[in-house]
Amino acid sequence: MSKKDDLKDFNEIKLNFKKKIKNITGESKTFPKYTTQVINLANQNAQGTRPQVGGNMSNLIQQCPTKTYEGWKKWYLESHPT
Repeated sequence: MSKKDDLKDFNEIKLNFKKKIKNITGESKTFPKYTTQVINLANQNAQGTRPQVGGNMSNLIQQCPTKTYEGWKKWYLESHPT
């Protein structure tokens, strides 16, 4: 059996991230062209996603008592003031 035969029944899955974000946060943001790339580059240079800066998100998500975006946001800002 060739690799091509293995993939003949493969169905493509498409995720609509804008819809998912709107479902989670209740709003959808629209940015001007290239804005998100600049934000990602600045965040990468500042190393803003390191555990030392934002905490270990996998553990923090488990500790949060609520399971909503607004609840998470409030809990995180109260427990990790800037």
